[in-house]
This record gives sequence, C-alpha cells and structure tokens, in this order.
Amino acid sequence: MTLEERQFPIGKWKPEELYSEEEMAQNVSIIEQYPAKYTELTKNLSAEQLAQSYREGAWSIHKIVVHISDMHILHFARFKQTLCEDNTQGYGSNINGWANNPEVETVPLADALLLLEATHKRWVHLLKSMSPADFNKSFFHVGRQMNVTLAQALHMGAWHSKHHLEHIKIALQNP
Repeated sequence: MTLEERQFPIGKWKPEELYSEEEMAQNVSIIEQYPAKYTELTKNLSAEQLAQSYREGAWSIHKIVVHISDMHILHFARFKQTLCEDNTQGYGSNINGWANNPEVETVPLADALLLLEATHKRWVHLLKSMSPADFNKSFFHVGRQMNVTLAQALHMGAWHSKHHLEHIKIALQNP
C-alpha cells in the first residue's frame, strides 16, 4: 500500500456541484450509522492496539477517534451556524493543535465514542428536519478556503466518517 493510499484510503474529498436525493439520503445514512461502526471496531482493543497507527508519524487509533468526535462537533455547529446566519464563515480549527492537546492522550475512548454518538444523533435529527433549499445554503470553509454548501458539507462529513474508519482498519491490519 502506497503512502498516498494510506493517507487517503477512500480518496480525497471532492465536492460535487449537485447531489441526487439518493446520494443525500446515503450521506445522511452514513452520518447515522458510523458512530456504531467506530464503537464496534474499537470496543475490545487493548491500550497497545489503540496506540497503533496507520502509517509512520500518523495519529494513533485513540487519537483518530478523539479527532473524529471533536471535528464532528464542528461539522454539526457549522450546519447550525449556516442555517441561522447569512454569508457566514464556518467555525475553523487547528486540527493538529486539537489532536495534540494533552487531554487527548488521557480522555477515555468510551467518552470520545459517546460524544461522537450524541453529536451524530443531533446532526441526523437536524438533517432530517432540513428542507431541500436549506442544503443550498453555504458557508466559507476557512481550512479549505472555499464556499461549501450544506449538501457538500454533508458529503464531507460522510467522507470524513468513512476516511478515518479506514485509517483504523489499516492500523489494525499492520501493527
């Protein structure tokens, strides 16, 4: 497996201009189902396994789970912010700063998984309450330096969920 394949096992996120109803429903389903996939994949891992990484110099499995729970709070908040404000700049983050915060190493994995599950439940509830026109609203994504519609942001969240789950699978295959 090449370095690029390890870094982007499902490919890089690529926004589309439009998404079909089927694609939108599939993305909502991913947001709804993936917390359970993270829990199932990591629930019986030892501390040694949680310290494994998918490539040299990359985050450990533990850090990936904390990262996904942290970042999906931002994904959810960007939706709320965009639905309530016009021409907004979406909340940004220093991803590596957040990942290297000392609490990340000691937070129980169960707490990160619980946060991920709760965030996704709220996010799905919000998604299912939105009108088709709501998904056309957009925000400026600071990290990507581009305007992102909420349909694209939903796709990004689904991609992000799958992307990091694959990182964990790679780490577990290659201790």
